[in-house]
Amino acid sequence: MSSYPDASDLYERFRQCSDETWLQILVASLQLPEIEGVRMPLFPDPVVQSEIHGHSGEVSLHEAFTFYREIKSYCCYAGRPLNSEMKLLDFGCGWGRILRFFMKDIRPENLFGFDSTSRFLMEARRCNPALGFMQTGVAPPSMVSAGFFDLIVSFSVFSHLDEFIAGLWIAEFHRLLRPGGLVIITTQSRRFIDFCAEQRLRRASGIRLDHAWHEVCADSFTDEARAHARYDAGRFLHATPVRRPHPGAHYGEAIIPRAYIVQKWGHLFRIIEFLDDPTRVPQVLVVLQKVA
Repeated sequence: MSSYPDASDLYERFRQCSDETWLQILVASLQLPEIEGVRMPLFPDPVVQSEIHGHSGEVSLHEAFTFYREIKSYCCYAGRPLNSEMKLLDFGCGWGRILRFFMKDIRPENLFGFDSTSRFLMEARRCNPALGFMQTGVAPPSMVSAGFFDLIVSFSVFSHLDEFIAGLWIAEFHRLLRPGGLVIITTQSRRFIDFCAEQRLRRASGIRLDHAWHEVCADSFTDEARAHARYDAGRFLHATPVRRPHPGAHYGEAIIPRAYIVQKWGHLFRIIEFLDDPTRVPQVLVVLQKVA
């Protein structure tokens, strides 16, 4: 039996697995602390998982797997396929569920996570101490040297940051990446305006909303016509929650149009993809490559 936090045994044992088999192994590790002689990373309490993602356990892993597969595909498409020596950063890593999937593709010493919430990082370090989890402020800079990373990913973070903070982090990503490095993030789509309107209608009809986040959505982008017009004009949309304020003033619900990315971030990155397909990813997937 290997001894965590040395995760090299996990990498060596499972690196030849298919992605689908690896998903099955991680799902099994919810119940089995050891698989094929290798101790697996732990999981936070389901309550903590649900606080971050709105769900936990197998559902949460399947959502992360969807993002993981798209990352791998677009890295290949951009001519930057994953390899064991790549340095990967998960920005807004929470308890580290996204990074866990890359533990069969990239050596553990090359996997890093940033988060600004200390108690989430405590869980990440407790559950998976082999990886490099680091705390950041709400805004950059980070303490990592320029050109350190090959790939930066971020799931459902740029669907919450306001325009000012999002812009600061995009500039920091450019600093942190090597020439030609990739950023793969998600944000909300234009359809999210209608989703928020639907939650308002449900609430007005006396229907109890399924989740506290749906209450936040119901209070967001209340002027639908204006929100649609701003989106179509290439404006960054951000709504600050009213009923359940986040401790950070810069947190809310964000929608970033493709036109905005081209105009505001185009001097730093070229757009490889702006994918709005909920059958593949629940949010818009944005793939950017650093302009040298």
